[in-house]
Amino acid sequence: MFLERILVPLFCLGVEVFLRAVGEEVEIREVAADKGTNVTIPCGGLLTLPSPNVQWVHRGNRTHHEVLMDGTLFLMNVNVDDEGLYECSVENETAYIDRVNLTVRTEPPPLVNVTVHASTILALILWNVGGDGGHPIIDFTAQYRSAAPVNGSLEPWRPISPNHISPNSRQIDVYHLEPNASYWFRVWATNVLGPGPPVEVLATTLFTDQEAELYKHFLEGAETFDTRTWLAAVCVVMGTLAVLAAGTCAVLCREWRRPGEPAPNP
Repeated sequence: MFLERILVPLFCLGVEVFLRAVGEEVEIREVAADKGTNVTIPCGGLLTLPSPNVQWVHRGNRTHHEVLMDGTLFLMNVNVDDEGLYECSVENETAYIDRVNLTVRTEPPPLVNVTVHASTILALILWNVGGDGGHPIIDFTAQYRSAAPVNGSLEPWRPISPNHISPNSRQIDVYHLEPNASYWFRVWATNVLGPGPPVEVLATTLFTDQEAELYKHFLEGAETFDTRTWLAAVCVVMGTLAVLAAGTCAVLCREWRRPGEPAPNP
């Protein structure tokens, strides 16, 4: 009796481990589908069993998706949350009969390393691709607009020519900008499923060369300038103006006090 109580659980445990090992040896099939489409995944070898005898597990938990009468798993309007490993087995069995890894193709993800190098009247937008969403990238699109609000709102986005940038490009030039002005720039990728999310970058153009040179000469020596020298110069100028004002007043007073000359005889 004692041996029976020990050997039976050990035997059952061994059978369970064996079935799990067999299940792990089942080759994983790859299935890909576009975002928003419907997908049916048959359970290999179980097409003759009714659906109540078939269970599907997704990421270790029983899936909420519908199991059809023939044991096929039906997924409606798939999205990225439905990606992952699906495993089917007979009810109350631990060994998996079929294993399917589902990949959902989407629009391109956001571009990476998006930077803007601005000069006085033009800017260079640079980017890298972090993925294509499962379909090849068709083209890129870039736009810009002023960061200064007009009547409380930002202006509409302006297209950057060409409107459809080659999928092999990783940069685009923007012309006819205003010096010393801030702009928003954005760029995104597009595949057959549509455009990916845009990435926006804020950049400010530089002063013109003439303005920069003028400021350079104007501020030259500003750090070492002594304010006492400026005060002394102001005092000299003010004193000179006071002396000139006093002299002018004295001349006017003398002219006013001089007696009038007699009129000439006819």
